[in-house]
Amino acid sequence: EALKGAINLISTEIRYFASPVDVIMKKLNALDEYKELKIFGLCETLLKTTNNFATAWSASIAAAKPQLSLNKGDYEALLWFGSMLGATDIEGQIANCERYSEMLSQRLVRAREDKSKRGKMYSSLGFLSGAFFIVVFL
Repeated sequence: EALKGAINLISTEIRYFASPVDVIMKKLNALDEYKELKIFGLCETLLKTTNNFATAWSASIAAAKPQLSLNKGDYEALLWFGSMLGATDIEGQIANCERYSEMLSQRLVRAREDKSKRGKMYSSLGFLSGAFFIVVFL
């Protein structure tokens, strides 16, 4: 959810302020609701040394991956998003943000459904395991 919000903010920054990616990363890193992602702070730091956004973005995503709840598809989508950001004109970047925001929305719906299904399964499994041990020890 935080990534979706961040992508929407990136789109807004590009659309209304034509902000370059390094300025956007700095703004996102300064906002408390995105600090937990760690991606933007890492990217901001790496941009100072590499001067290549795509490289800094992919390294940031890779470094933050263990802390984020990303599956392989989420990870690859974020890598593709970063490879296109800053590489086209303003309209192309806005379209890129909108496309990935929509894709993250769909992935979020599927993740919530999966959590609901697995949550029910794990609670049932826990209950049945407890009942099994009670029967065995009696």
